[in-house]
Amino acid sequence: MKYIFDVDKIVKYLEKFKDNLGNLYTWKVHIEKLVELTVLKSEEIDSINKLNPYEKEIILKNKVNLKLHEFHKHDKDNFEKLCLWIIKDWGGILTAKDSNSINLISEFLNSENPSYKRIASSSKVGAYMYPEKYIIYDSRVAYSLNWIILSQNAGNVYFPIPDGRNSKMSAFDMNVIIRMNNITRYVPTDLKELTKRKYINERDKSLYIPEKEAYMELNKLIKKINNQLWESDKFDKLFYTEMLLFSIADREIFKDITERIGLTIN
Repeated sequence: MKYIFDVDKIVKYLEKFKDNLGNLYTWKVHIEKLVELTVLKSEEIDSINKLNPYEKEIILKNKVNLKLHEFHKHDKDNFEKLCLWIIKDWGGILTAKDSNSINLISEFLNSENPSYKRIASSSKVGAYMYPEKYIIYDSRVAYSLNWIILSQNAGNVYFPIPDGRNSKMSAFDMNVIIRMNNITRYVPTDLKELTKRKYINERDKSLYIPEKEAYMELNKLIKKINNQLWESDKFDKLFYTEMLLFSIADREIFKDITERIGLTIN
């Protein structure tokens, strides 16, 4: 099935934030372990830590990318250690067993259509290795993009949102907002319908891209957005748009939601 989005509308919404990405991006990460993994030299640590989070991230994306490819070819042990650093130390995902994460990465890299299962973890490694092809699919990225699609009337289908831990995003759950905006789809013709165990799931199918297709469709859409949004020195790296969507989710998007949404009960 072909999903249609109005890329021009999405780009127009993001344009007002893109020039401030250097200040909007605030993700902090500890990099000392990268010395042990030979990604960085010890004398680089202090100078990199003095940079703002955005500048630091761009350096990491380049250096980690090179080492991932080198290790993938010649050093399986360090490749796995660097993948775990991306998921745990950089990404802050600490609950999964290391062995499960390694298997997940292997499945991701050997698949033409990676599984949605734990996509927030596996896509972190994928995006670091192949930034021209993959982005990180996490809750903030999907939250921001879904709101832009909804608020700008830039499409009629939405992306499933991976589990997240952000309290502001949980308070204004995007799935609830989308369903409320399409409330007529959920009105039962008979109360007996509500006894069906998959009542919501069946109605969600007309609004959401299936999980098995979502990641590849997201990458395709972000590539189109990226090509229009950025100058030639950035448009081949999808992480610029991903970082922007990530950065505005619980601030600029949250503010937009709270200023624009009203509720009337008949």
